[in-house]
Order: sequence, then C-alpha cells, then structure tokens
Amino acid sequence: MSLYYREMCNKIILSLIIIYGNGIFAQSDSDTVEHLKGLIYNRIANIPNYESPTDAKMFEAPEVPITEYGTYDFIIIGAGVTGSAIANRLSEIRQWRILLIEAGIFTDGDLMSIPSMFMLTVFSDYNWGFRTVPQKNACLSTKNHTCLVPRGKGVGGSSLLNALQYSRANPKNYNQWAKALHDSSWSYKNILKYFKKSENFHWTNPKAPVDLKSHGREGLLHVQHVQPEHPLNDIFIEANKQLGYDIIDFNSERQIGGSIMQLYTNNGTREDMGTVFITPFLDRPNLTVLTQSYVTKIEIDKITKVAKSVLFTNNGITYRARADVEVILSAGAIASPQILMLSGIGPKQHLQDVGIELIENLEVGSCLKEHALLSHLFFTSNFERPVETIEQQLSDFLKGYGSLTTTSTQAQGIAFYNVNHKTSTVPDLVIYVDDTKYSEMEKSVFDFNEETIQSLTKIGSKLKTIRFLLMNFNIKSKGTIRLKNKNPFEYPLIDPMLLSDHSGKDIKTMYRGIQQILRLSETPAFKKINLELVNEPLPACKHIQFKSQKYWYCFLKQLTMTGVHPMATCPMGVNKCKGAVVDSNLKVFGIKKLRVADASIFPASIAGHPSMTCLMIGEKISDVIKQEYL
Repeated sequence: MSLYYREMCNKIILSLIIIYGNGIFAQSDSDTVEHLKGLIYNRIANIPNYESPTDAKMFEAPEVPITEYGTYDFIIIGAGVTGSAIANRLSEIRQWRILLIEAGIFTDGDLMSIPSMFMLTVFSDYNWGFRTVPQKNACLSTKNHTCLVPRGKGVGGSSLLNALQYSRANPKNYNQWAKALHDSSWSYKNILKYFKKSENFHWTNPKAPVDLKSHGREGLLHVQHVQPEHPLNDIFIEANKQLGYDIIDFNSERQIGGSIMQLYTNNGTREDMGTVFITPFLDRPNLTVLTQSYVTKIEIDKITKVAKSVLFTNNGITYRARADVEVILSAGAIASPQILMLSGIGPKQHLQDVGIELIENLEVGSCLKEHALLSHLFFTSNFERPVETIEQQLSDFLKGYGSLTTTSTQAQGIAFYNVNHKTSTVPDLVIYVDDTKYSEMEKSVFDFNEETIQSLTKIGSKLKTIRFLLMNFNIKSKGTIRLKNKNPFEYPLIDPMLLSDHSGKDIKTMYRGIQQILRLSETPAFKKINLELVNEPLPACKHIQFKSQKYWYCFLKQLTMTGVHPMATCPMGVNKCKGAVVDSNLKVFGIKKLRVADASIFPASIAGHPSMTCLMIGEKISDVIKQEYL
C-alpha cells in the first residue's frame, strides 16, 4: 500500500474516533477502570526492561532512489505544539495545500489521557529518549553524569508527555523581546490576543484568583484547575501570605506570589496539541498529515539559496516533497537546529568538521538555554491524606476529577519569586509543593547511581513525606546542540552546560531558592504540620557541614536536572553576526522560503513553561504568513 493511501486510512480511522469516541471510554466504568489499571501495571512492570533509543536508525532508508511525493504550498516539519497550531491555521485557507510531516504517530488515548501518568510516557515510543552529554556541574548523581531530555515524538509533540502547565511567562519577557528586535508586534500587549485566541478557560477554583480579562473563553484549548483541591494547597498558600506574598493569577500582568496551578486539561483529561488542533480537522481536503516520517534534510538551492523541498523517510523509502511557497521548520529546540545543520545551515567550522557543505554560516545550536530543576528536597511532617486505591482514583478520573487529573505534583500549589532582586516583577524561579513519595518510577527516569537511589529511597519513602520542587528560570548558562556526524539518523550532542555560567549566578539562584523553601517551612502554616527538613545528608555531600552553603552547592550539583525546557537554539535577532538565526518574522537569515517556528527561536530563557509560548508563536506566525501571502 502506498504512503498516500496508508495515511488516508489513518485519517478515516481517526475521524471515526472523533465521531464515535475512543473505544475504551465507551465501555462501562468498571470495564474501563480494569482496562486502565491493567495498562498502568503492565507499563510499570516493563520499566526495568525498557531500553531508551539512542539514535533514530529505526527510520533509516536508502538515500536513492528518491520517490517524489508531491508539491504543496507549505510544508511544515514537526507536528509539535507550534507545528500543530500552524498546520491548523494555514489549512483554514482552502486554496493552500498543507503538508505536515511528523516522525511519530497519533496518541493512543489510553494512559496518555491521564495527566498524572505523564512519567510513564517517558518509557514509550512517544519519547525520543534524548540524553545530554556528561555534565560537569549538574546531574552528578546519575550513573554517567548525563541528564534525561524527554521530547515528544508524535502528533502533539511534547504536549503528549509534559506536565501540562499552563504558564505564559512574564509580560516583561516579551517586552524585552520586542525592544531587542525593534519590533513592537512581540510586545506583551500585542501578543496577548494570541494567547487568548487559543484558550478556553474555565475558572473552577474560587481560591485561585483569576484575572478574566487576561484569559480567552472561546479557544480550542481548555484550561482549568484540578478538582477537588489538594488539602496541602491551603497550607502552601497561607505560608506565602505569611511571608508577605500576594495570591495571584500568574497568567495575568502580575506574576510574583503564590497561586494554584492552571493546567490545559479538559474535564480532567490531557489535551495534547495534536488532539486539539489536528485530529478534529483531518477532514480538511487541503491538509495532509504524514506520520512515521522522518525528515533528513531541507534541500536548498546553493546558488539562489531558496528552500525548495524536504527529504524524509517512511517505511524504508526516501521521499521528496516540494514546497511552492515555504518550508516551516517546527521540529523543536533539539531537532530544528539538527535539521538546519544537516541542510548546510550552521556554524561554518562545525559543519566543515563533520563533512557537510556550508550553505549559510549561522550560529545554529550555539545558544541552548535550559531551565534547571531540583525535585528531590524532602521534609517530614504529620500531614496525612486518605489512602486511595487505584480503582478509586481511576473511577474519579473517569468522572473528570481527582488525584489522577493533576501532573507533576499531586498538590497544585505554585509560587513565583525573584530571590535576586526583591523589587523585580519578573520571577527568576518557581517553587512547587507536593506529598508524592519517591517512587520506583523516579529511579528509572533519572537513572541515579545506586548510592543516591538508596539515600533517596530511605529519605523519600518515609511516611508523611513532603517535598518541594524548584526551577530556575533566569538561566545564565549557555549550552550547545551539535551534530555527532553527518548521519541524519544519529542523535545530536546535547550539552546544556547546567550551572556552568562563569559568574556562578545560576547555582546561586538555586541556592537562594532552597533558602526560600526553608523560609516557607518555618512559617506558622507549615509548622502546624510539624514540617522538618529530613536530617539525612546526601551521601556525595556527607563530608560537608550539613545545611551550610557549601553543602547545598554540593547537593545542587548532584541533584539538579534539566527542566526539560530546551530553547533558544535558533534565536530571533536583528543581526546574524551577533548570533541570531532568524529575524522577527522567523525567516532564516540568508535563506529564502524558510522559517523556523518553535521554542528554538526564543531569544532568551523565559519565566514560565515554554509550551504556551510555542502555541502563541504558532498563532502569531500563522497570521504573519496570511498577511504576507493573501
């Protein structure tokens, strides 16, 4: 069966799912509970046997002969958050032929629909399985000093396996972008409409202040609070008040203070961008979605420097698709720079070193920014929640509420702070609170060495454990994405250089974050539950005075991991000589008919989770393209 007809069959099947519903959820509640329970237990049981991919050689195909696939107006590479939105908006124009190319597949709708099971998707074909190169100042507690970099492989991209945090970043982030770009269209005032355009907000928690003027109510993507509220939230919110912080809607103009998480879920179920922006629109005759198709190169005329076509593999065959108007690269902050460099666009010396002919000398992959995450700071308490069976949890989930409808933490308390400049309105870190114990799953996810596993198991499995999570937004460290060689099926070399800035500001911010957590723990609100830092030094740091600054620096270097928010690898700017790869309309400098649109174009790190910024970019650039060509 040809690639075209296979994809048409997939289109019909997915359309039937839209009309008649996913089969498992059409069963009785008790049958569905048993089905999902079986899937969960089976996935957990198979974790020890799971082998994460180390390359993309499952997509290999001979370079010749090349089969012509056809000609389209726009070819979009990558059906992640941004690519899905662009494909949706451009295919609204009936006369435009849109081709969306994705290496993964559509969501299966089973475990992936349960927000709290997001860690299990790490052990699945929906994750590329990237890891960093060995780090010098972070991830030192892992077996090889490498950090996990989960990236979504499928229609929906990383929204298939992320923590669903609806966080737009700070208004001043975008105002700084606009100023640096000399382009007011990137100011917060002008991009707010794009956030609101895609959002369908439901205010479901009266304890969480909401600035309704900042939210959209008619978009495709549902945003809501988890119900019922976790009892730990009241304590966390009260502790922030006792430290003098306001309780705020962090997706409004104000972002410093405590709040309750906003998640992009619908009735407690995960909403990935493929399910929202692509699957319901597969009946559009001008939209073609190719899955299990791996892009190896954008073909660019060496003389005219026009992007002409895209090479990709599918089922052992190499195809060429031609673009009449534009190629839009939306493969993410890891794969977009990789594809550009494979296509001859990148740092001259590096491309020469790996044997790729240079077409345009740009600093592709030279400015990787990655949020730093600490998720293993444990406290003991007398806080206790009723124990729920998995059957109870799943039954609640099917009704749209309960503990399975949340993600990275069971509690939903979240607070944004600037610990370096107290008067600043831009946070440099975020803190979460949680009562989830250290689990077998985490051992596999983080790949800790045995000594660390034993320590964390002893500490984190205690009864009535509370943990805090800390993420540094204001990253000064700068890493790189580089090709291992010119083989397109080899994974790139990912080096975020976490906590490695020469000024030492990144680790200092993390240290001040720990001090902020300790201040929270000393408030009357937390003292009511007898919250106490676990008096158990990390083995690698036990030779240092416990709780001293030197101890915490050691602790941070051992347990700080990637925040799984890679960005800025193809940054926007006004001057390619200063490291910019694309202009403010996301056009690649020196190349015609080629744009990049995803987290790679961020000019700097942002004070928030990048997925909603990526969605905004998709909405904004779609309007720019329509204005240019209509």
